[in-house]
Amino acid sequence: MKYSACFAAVLIGLPFLASCSRLSKEAREIVGTYYNTELSQTEPVMELRKNASCVLRAIKPGVLTYTVEGKWNVENDSLIINIDPTSVQSEGDSTLIGKIPYRIAQKVISHTEFSLQLETDGISYLYQRRTE
Repeated sequence: MKYSACFAAVLIGLPFLASCSRLSKEAREIVGTYYNTELSQTEPVMELRKNASCVLRAIKPGVLTYTVEGKWNVENDSLIINIDPTSVQSEGDSTLIGKIPYRIAQKVISHTEFSLQLETDGISYLYQRRTE
């Protein structure tokens, strides 16, 4: 009887644990490291990880670079990122950072093995995907 109770607890707990960082099918297709080559060839602007964590990087060449961490997924047709503003790390003039949003939603226009195209407020952004 003791074993069946433990087994039942494990069965009930496994779906809960799996759902904590479960990425949608669409999200699993875009896991990767993305660059905006107009800003930097060496620093990625987005690192979308398999465990649903992410790192976003804002780059103003020669002036400021800052990173924030968060959790991400693709819901319906949008990349949703929940940011932890307390995770900010910066190099350069940090007075230029301004207010960091808690949530970002961008429509996924297209994605390939080599790129990700997102849209925000009618503006399209193309990111280059690189394999590490």
